[in-house]
Amino acid sequence: MSKVQRIFLGLGFIGYLLFLVFYMFFQLRGSAGVSMTLVEYIQSHSNLVPFKTIENYITALEKGTMDTWTAVKNLLGNVLVFIPMGIFLPSLFRKLRRLSPFLLAFVLIILSAEVMQLLTQRGSFDIDDFILNVLGAWLGFKLWKTTLVQKWIGRGSHE
Repeated sequence: MSKVQRIFLGLGFIGYLLFLVFYMFFQLRGSAGVSMTLVEYIQSHSNLVPFKTIENYITALEKGTMDTWTAVKNLLGNVLVFIPMGIFLPSLFRKLRRLSPFLLAFVLIILSAEVMQLLTQRGSFDIDDFILNVLGAWLGFKLWKTTLVQKWIGRGSHE
């Protein structure tokens, strides 16, 4: 990858990170303006039961109590928004070009962001979001491994 390509990729990554920070921390949330202690906030904004939220979305869709766009936006959005991470991280950081180190790094990044959302009371921690985020990053990593993406980022052959 040429120096110019690396600079553009780095600038793209910075822009993507700024988007994620806004997306995760500065969107209007449903409980804005409600005063509660940190412990109360964590208790009311955490889900540690895998697939509970996903099941709730599916059930609401089946019963017609939620519009399709809301469910798709929340479920598919949590996957799609992290696909670029699966391309940027291994492109920019040589040590993250194998699946295990990549997944470990991404899990630490997303867990840190989820915990920060709770501590700053700017979002929630939902294990289903975490699962969908990891799925998105993994899909991005698999996409990064393709010959097409390798040619596009100028690496020629992928490792």
